[in-house]
Amino acid sequence: MMSTRITLEMWRAFISVAEKGSSVKAAQTLNKSQSAICHSIKKMESILGNALFTIEGRRSVLTELGCSLLPKAQRLQNNALQIEMLASKYQGHLINELNIAVDVLLPHPFICEVIDRFNLVFPNVSLRIYETSLSGASALLSTGTVSLAIASNLPKNIILESLMEVEMLCVCSSESPLATQINVEQEDLKAYRHLIIRDSGNQDFDSGWLGSHNRLTVSSTLMAKHSILKNLGFGWLPEHLARPHLDQGTLVTVDLTKGASRIVRLQMGMNADLAHSAEINTLFELFSALKSVDFT
Repeated sequence: MMSTRITLEMWRAFISVAEKGSSVKAAQTLNKSQSAICHSIKKMESILGNALFTIEGRRSVLTELGCSLLPKAQRLQNNALQIEMLASKYQGHLINELNIAVDVLLPHPFICEVIDRFNLVFPNVSLRIYETSLSGASALLSTGTVSLAIASNLPKNIILESLMEVEMLCVCSSESPLATQINVEQEDLKAYRHLIIRDSGNQDFDSGWLGSHNRLTVSSTLMAKHSILKNLGFGWLPEHLARPHLDQGTLVTVDLTKGASRIVRLQMGMNADLAHSAEINTLFELFSALKSVDFT
C-alpha cells in the first residue's frame, strides 16, 4: 500500500531540487541516485495531488504549490539540523526510554511524523505514549509518569508553550433524525444519546455540554467516531477526524443554532528540571516545529 505521508527524505529531495534547479545536481548534493530523487518527488506529487515542478529547458522550476511549500520545508530542515546539533551535545548521557502523554484530540499523522523524526536523531531511545483526555495528561505529568505532555489543561508551574487549536464539530450519522433537522436548540439534543469521551485523569472534568441524560461514554475519539457512524448517538469530534466522513456524507454536522463548533486549545509542557535533557528538548522542538504543517 502506498504511503500517504510525506517523509523527511522526500522533503530533503524537494528542497535540494528546488535549490539546485535539477534532479541531477540534487542527487550529487545528497549523494543519491537521480532515479531516487525523481521517485521521491513523484511520490510527493502523488500524495499532494499536484505537481511541484515544471521542466523549462534543463531546469526544474517550482510550480505555485512548490513555491508556497519551499519556505516551510526549509524552516523544517533548519529546525531538524538544530535539533541534531543539540542532541550531539548529550550523546554520552542518553536515556533508554521516554514517556510522553498526548491528548486524544491530537491528529495521529502529526504524532507519527514527530516520532519518525525523533527516531532519526535517537534511534535507540524507546518511546511510550499515553493517549489521554481532559485532566489525564496533567495527572501523569504531575506524578512524574511522563516527561512531556500535550493537553488543554496542564499545571502552571512548568515550561509551557501553545501548540495548536483543534476545532470540534457537533456531528451525527447521516441516518440519524438529527441529520435533517434545522435550527436545532441544545435543549432539543436532550432527546438523543450523547457520545462523550471520559476524563482519563482523576479530576472528572467534562468536555462541555452534558445536557442529555442518555450518554454513551468512551475513552477515545476513534471509538466515539465509530459509534456516531453506527448511529449510536451524536457528539463533538475533532474536525480533522470528522472531515473525511463529512465529505463522504456518512456524517452530518448538527444544525445547532449555538455551539455547533468549539475550539480546544492544546498546550505542550515539561517540568523545568528536565529542560537539560536532549531527548525531551528534541521532542519539544519537533512538536513545536511541525505544528503548522498539514499532514492530512
